[in-house]
Amino acid sequence: MYRHYLFIILLLISLTSSAQLKGIVIDQNEQPLIAVNIYLQGSYHGTSTDAAGEFALDQVKAGDTLVFSFLGFETKKWVLKSQHFQIYNRIRLKEAFNKLKAVSVSAGSIEVSDEQKAVVLNPLDVVTTSGALGDVIGALKTLPGTANNDSDGRLFVRGGSADETAIFIDGLRLGSAFGSSLNGIPTRSRFSPQLFKGSFFSTGAYSAEFGQALSSVLSLNSVDFPLRRQTDLGISSVGSSASHTEVWERQSLTSNFNYTNLKPYMAFVPQNIEFVEAPNGISTEFLFRQKVSKRGLFKAFYAYQYSGMEVLREQLESDQLQRTSLDNFFHHLNLNYQQDLNSKNLIDGGISFSANKDDIIQDSNIIGMNSKLLHMKVRHQYFATERLRLKFGAESFARFYDESLNGQSRDIANEQIAAFAEGDYHFNSDLVLKLGLRQSWYANSSYLMPRASLGYRLNQSSTLSLAFGDYVQEQSPAVLILENNLSSSKAQHLIINYQFNKGSHTFRIEAYSKVYQSLLRNQNNYFSNGKGYARGFDLFWRNRGGVKNLDYWITYSYIDSKRHWRHFENQVQPSFAPKHNASFVGKYWVAALKSQIGASFNINSGYTYDNPNLAGEMESVTKAYHSLNLSWSYLPRPNLIIHFEITNVLGRENVFGYQYSSTASADGSFSQMAIPQAAPRFIFLGIFYTISSDKKANQLNNL
Repeated sequence: MYRHYLFIILLLISLTSSAQLKGIVIDQNEQPLIAVNIYLQGSYHGTSTDAAGEFALDQVKAGDTLVFSFLGFETKKWVLKSQHFQIYNRIRLKEAFNKLKAVSVSAGSIEVSDEQKAVVLNPLDVVTTSGALGDVIGALKTLPGTANNDSDGRLFVRGGSADETAIFIDGLRLGSAFGSSLNGIPTRSRFSPQLFKGSFFSTGAYSAEFGQALSSVLSLNSVDFPLRRQTDLGISSVGSSASHTEVWERQSLTSNFNYTNLKPYMAFVPQNIEFVEAPNGISTEFLFRQKVSKRGLFKAFYAYQYSGMEVLREQLESDQLQRTSLDNFFHHLNLNYQQDLNSKNLIDGGISFSANKDDIIQDSNIIGMNSKLLHMKVRHQYFATERLRLKFGAESFARFYDESLNGQSRDIANEQIAAFAEGDYHFNSDLVLKLGLRQSWYANSSYLMPRASLGYRLNQSSTLSLAFGDYVQEQSPAVLILENNLSSSKAQHLIINYQFNKGSHTFRIEAYSKVYQSLLRNQNNYFSNGKGYARGFDLFWRNRGGVKNLDYWITYSYIDSKRHWRHFENQVQPSFAPKHNASFVGKYWVAALKSQIGASFNINSGYTYDNPNLAGEMESVTKAYHSLNLSWSYLPRPNLIIHFEITNVLGRENVFGYQYSSTASADGSFSQMAIPQAAPRFIFLGIFYTISSDKKANQLNNL
């Protein structure tokens, strides 16, 4: 009899413990998930959610483990308890982290690469932008946050001087990144864009890895391994070029040679400056790559450049013309090695050396200036998980500078070391946080610089980013040689960015604030007690393919910048920071003509200058700057490119400021002389021919 009772009790227990479980599966936004796979671990017993995200599963009991699996979400295991059978359960699945779809921080950062989906420019854009004349910097000056200054040619970013932008090649600092020139004659960046696979351009609040720049960083990455063996030949209105790339199984070598001489060109195109010797020069570059084991790559890059020119200029306080000649000699060596230790660890680093020498003769004065920069760096990246990446590194800079005047010379040398650490953590595919810290030691001072940024994806097309950082830059060697007890200048950046990418459309708006401290001042002696600010916003719109064969972008930047610096008694707007800057760039492919037609229009609101005939400081502004540029690229054959380009087509007489006499005339006024463009317009015609085995390659293939 007791056996019958025991059997009934066990049957009742089994009936009550093996029951039906009900519930709904939702995502992190409380939305139901349809067709989620639900099954009992270790068996084929299961079900799936319906159109409402609901499910019901029989023959489960307390202690069982259920598995919830759905594409794009993290698999969840759930151990059942008795109370789960009495309620309607809500099961929340967490979206799986997808590294390829993960959001990135776009505040202050512009990728110029083919590796990112949401890039603003790609490498091909650099050489096909009208008005850029194949110069990396020329193309970047059509982007938001930059200012047009065709009398200089260097990169001015968000109210910062050109000296506040640092340029790196494969992570190593490039000294004297722009060719030397005389006042009023624009310069160019030194290297051919064909050597680089992409660039990272930051207009502020950049990574803790980079230092010694108050405003901006441009990081150029050389081509890892070229596609093929080929020879490129070119002849143009300003010179000629030859390049050859040799590719072996584990090595490759690219060598470039360029010759420039504007004398024939200037015989046909009038100039605003009288040249005794037209700008001329030669340059050569070598880029060697060696694959080491399966995961290592060694690169060696060497460049040599020579340039020279001589001009005659009018003088305000003399009837005689001033004669000035310049000879520039430049060397750069960059050795870089990277090694994947395993799937989680990557180390890289190297050493670079830059040497720049200027020999200047101005009337009877002989002037010499020599600068050298040695940079050593090592970096370790640790990919702890798919969500977490850590980066550590250390580097040192050694600078040497000497100058001479008519045989009398002086020199200075200094060293700086720095260490940095940074971590990126993705909470999910839509939210990333980056924290960084940089410490530098210079002379008897040390500087601690925190960095932080946050990126959040609002929806499939839109992201919002915030970025903050402290930055330090030592005073220039030309000043430290006169007064070496000066503090480094400081800047603090704050940026908020919204970016929209959908199909062929890209839109971004970015607002920023930059606060300066310890700027250089000069009142008989040098001091580092200046201050200032730069604030404003940038707009960018690009449409690629919205209209067949048409690609265009539009940028606008508003900059409110003032500085208490140099000899000024008050905060003034610097001459290199026009308040309003805009660019319009368009490219249209005409298939029937095998041609790309390009145009760009650059405009700003004018440059401030100090007029001693008026009260105040930097109280005057030049007329607005305008430049309309046109280009035509014709490909009669795949390996032959004919390129024609003309800048400032309308011949607008842009003025970049005025020079004034040092003493007043009898009526108390100071005479003035305009600082114009070196020429009303520039005309370029080039023919480029490529020799390769398939006879279809051209100079654009490696971009």
